[in-house]
Amino acid sequence: MTLFQSAQQLAIAQNLQAFFQPILELRGDVLRLTAFEGFAHGADDSFLGTPDLMGAPGDGAMDRTLLDVACLTRVLRAGGELPDSTLLSLNVHTSTLALLPEFPVFLSECAAEAGIPLTRLILELNVQSGSGQGTEHLDVLEDLRAHGVGVALDDVGVRETNLDQILEIRPDILKLSPLLTRGLLRDPRRQAILEALVDMTRKMGGRVLAKNLESVEDFRIARWMGVTLLQGYLFGVPGPIALWKEHPFPQEWHLRSFMRRPARLVQPPEPISRDRIH
Repeated sequence: MTLFQSAQQLAIAQNLQAFFQPILELRGDVLRLTAFEGFAHGADDSFLGTPDLMGAPGDGAMDRTLLDVACLTRVLRAGGELPDSTLLSLNVHTSTLALLPEFPVFLSECAAEAGIPLTRLILELNVQSGSGQGTEHLDVLEDLRAHGVGVALDDVGVRETNLDQILEIRPDILKLSPLLTRGLLRDPRRQAILEALVDMTRKMGGRVLAKNLESVEDFRIARWMGVTLLQGYLFGVPGPIALWKEHPFPQEWHLRSFMRRPARLVQPPEPISRDRIH
């Protein structure tokens, strides 16, 4: 049985569901829909939350890795119904890439089944503590890059995602930890760190994404600091594919029009907590 088949079977057995949240790009005075981040949601919530909570305590590394790729199969299958003009960001752990040298073939099979070109995919990397990985994940990333897959590094600024990871992985996108983006208006220290990260990333040829934005005030500060990729409840909460098909997300707004809209532009029937998202 191939990795692809095993992952599909686990996704069905665990009743994994896919949820998507929009990512916007700021160009001048216009906000444009540029991507969706896909999340996996388990029926019993057993593998939601931080990377350290993936799987039950005591599960082996390969069990957690199989669960990781099972989540990807479910998100990709549902993501095939998203607009062709948008990118799709997929969560994956660096340990999964290290343990599965066949990951590029697996991702190609999943994307082909969903009808999504690899050039529309972004791998959003989570770095796990105590993974004991060497450089195997870097070899896998180089293979994926050669096929047009983008790379984002999640939770930059906290835990294991620090400067050494940035140097090794060379991400196209730095996704800032919410600890750096909440309360920006009233915290000059956060503003100074954000400004430095934006400047560093620009010089390295990448871009910064501010996630978990919930207030117009924090959005304004992030904009002044030079952040051009934005995600959070201010713009839209995670919802199932049916929500985005029934209520297509607007392709763009002018900032003046956006500022007059309510804080939550799209509200799914049963929003899921930020603390319970894979």
